[in-house]
Order: sequence, then structure tokens, then C-alpha cells
Amino acid sequence: MKRMCLVMILLLFGLAGVKAAALEEVSLGTGNDWITLGLGDNRDDGLSFGLHATVKTEKQLLISLALKGYTDKFVHQERYDLAKVKITYPFLFDLDRSYVRLSATCGVLVVGNLGFQNAQNFFHRILKKDELALAYPPSHTSVHLHLGGEAAYGIRLGPTLLEGAVDIGYDPGWEVHWEAALRLRMKKGASFLSASWRTAYPSDRYASQNLQANRYEGLKLTFLHDGGLLQTFFSTYPGSGYSYGGWMVNLLAFAKKPTFQTAHIAYGMGIFLDPTGLRNRSNELIYKNMSLEVRYKNGPIEDSWFQVASYLLGWRFDLHEGTRAAPYLKVLAGLERFSLKHETRTTLDERLHPTIAFEAGSYFGRPNQWVIGNLDYRIRLAGSIHYVAGDVNRPALPRAYQRQTPSWIFQIGIGLEIRHDLT
Repeated sequence: MKRMCLVMILLLFGLAGVKAAALEEVSLGTGNDWITLGLGDNRDDGLSFGLHATVKTEKQLLISLALKGYTDKFVHQERYDLAKVKITYPFLFDLDRSYVRLSATCGVLVVGNLGFQNAQNFFHRILKKDELALAYPPSHTSVHLHLGGEAAYGIRLGPTLLEGAVDIGYDPGWEVHWEAALRLRMKKGASFLSASWRTAYPSDRYASQNLQANRYEGLKLTFLHDGGLLQTFFSTYPGSGYSYGGWMVNLLAFAKKPTFQTAHIAYGMGIFLDPTGLRNRSNELIYKNMSLEVRYKNGPIEDSWFQVASYLLGWRFDLHEGTRAAPYLKVLAGLERFSLKHETRTTLDERLHPTIAFEAGSYFGRPNQWVIGNLDYRIRLAGSIHYVAGDVNRPALPRAYQRQTPSWIFQIGIGLEIRHDLT
């Protein structure tokens, strides 16, 4: 824990260096591998959980802190913790209809036993999950310099930016990595989608270090939504099935001047309960009355991990726009994924079924009641019924898994819609 305090002190020194500058963002949040968007497999191994903090000035100087816990349960039976604090500054060169951005980064990386196992088991006890007892490597905790940079070229396309970028990071004595990405960014805020290729060259300081690097290499799909107050992020590696995501809260969001006038596009998130008592997480992109949505849940069953996900295209019918409520009906159709994989990574079940769903709900609150900057927030309550076509019976698989994969799925929950004004 003393080492963790050292990293926090380094972050505070960075803050002291920019105290004279106006701050645009101070965000705190957490991440976990159970955030899969129905794409990753949530093996509860590898990059298991993390804590994150960022501070950004109005001149775009960025200070970030990442605390991450890595586990290897089955190959080397060891774990290690990683803490990195870094400072990044971008140099932007505007061209006619395009731009060049060069970013320089420096910082400190601390790797070893930072006490994350105790913290993880504390939360496992609260959640009534099995505790972990993995040995840390015998090597002492080490401190490394971090150097890096990114070169990006982008073009402006209406309210978006399309850019290609190459990022390089060097941690002497630990790792060298590079990543080439194609990104679609929003002009306002930090939201983006990207597809990239990542390669790492680890130092093999720990027995499991090379294994962890291989898990997070190759094709990488990344998504970040900047919702002003609430930010969500996610990345997945289709080649290995590993993923990681989380959320952050911007403590300075309410200081932004309200500028929202009309909604051009929206992002929604929510939690829906089904008869099994498990939470189905919802993420959707909304344009006018059309939506593209993912709902998913995952978790352990005996010595395996299951994943149930719905990939849905929907159309919303607005019934009435009242001063306090706006009821609606929605029709959705798409695919349902049922997946069960043994902890040894053997696939026990992997199926896609056509599905159709009907949802009824209502938005609550006055129009434009909760506005932060160019964003408008709306809360909704909804219930839905899903029908999964095809044969869903798998009598040879655990009964607990069969309960998660029925033909009829009922859900009820709460959601938050964040509407963007792109003007």
C-alpha cells in the first residue's frame, strides 16, 4: 500500500505543476473484465480489474493514473500489479481540411506486489465470490521510466474526425509496444471508435509476463463514450477473447456551461434484471427512433464461464410527449448468443439464434431538464420480452446454464440516455 501511496504522490506533484492552469476534467473510475459487450469471454483472468484517474487542463495537458491487477490462474499460477502515472501533451497542426497531431508522453511505471490481491478479495467477500490466493513473483517490486508518443493524421468529416495514428511506448526493463489505429472521433468531446493492431515485446521479468502480453496483442477494437459526467470505455481482442471495460465520473462536469439545443444522436446504457436474478447490461447507439443495442450478462457456472448476449436493431414508437413522462413502444430483432467455455478454454457451447423482442417503457422528467454542456440526460424505465428462435435445449450441459438460455426471456430495468447536440 505504501507503493500505491507513492504513485498517488507523483500524481499530486503533477497536479501541483498545473495548478495555475484552468482544469477541464478531473475523472475517477474503475474497470473490470466482466464488461464484455457480449464480445469478450470474461475468463476472470488476465487484466482482471483496475482503478483509473485523469486530470486534463484547458490547454489539453493530460495527467493519467492507471492501477491494474493481472492474474494467471492456470499456467503459472501467479499475479502481479501494475501502476502507471504519465503526462501527455499534444501538439496540433491545423491544415486546410485536415490536421496533424503529435503527442509526447513521459511517466513512471511501478510493477510487482502493490497489495491488489487484498483489495480484490475484499470486494469478492462483499460480492460473495470465491477469493483468490495467487503467489506474487519472487522478484522485488520494480520502478521503470515510461516514454512514449503518438503521431496522428486526420480529416474532418462533418461533426466527426477520421484519423490514422501510430502509438509507441517504451518502459525500459519491462516492455516495448506499438499500436497502429484507425479511429472515428467526435469533434465535441472525446468519444471515439477504433480498430487497431497492437504488438508488445515484454522483458520476461515475470514468468507470466509474456503470457499476459500475448493475451492483449493483435486486432484490438476500442470504444469510448464521453458523456460529460459519465464516461464509459471498452476494448476487446477478438483473437484471444479477452476484453476490459469500465466507467469514469468527471467531477468537474457540472461546471460546463449548458449549450444543448437539439439532439442529433444519443447513447444509452442500462441494467435489466431477468427471472434468474442476474443483471443484463445494456449499451445502445440511438439515431432518431432507430437503435443499435447490445444486452449481455456473464458469470461462472461450476468450472466454466457463460455468456448470454443480444445484438439488436430496434425502432421506437413514441406514444406521447408529456411534461413529465414520454411513454414508448419498441420493436427489436437480431441475434442471441449463448456461450459456455470451460476454464481450460475448451468451448462447451457456442450458438447464435435469431431473436425478436418487444419493449415498453417511458422516459421521465421535463424536456431538457438535466443538461451538461452539449449533452442532455434522460432516465427511462422499461420492460421487455424476447423470443429466441430455434432449439435451445442442451440437456448434456449443466442445468444452471440451461436456466440462462431459455426460449423466452423477460427483463425489467432502468436506463440512462445521453443525447448529443453536435452543432
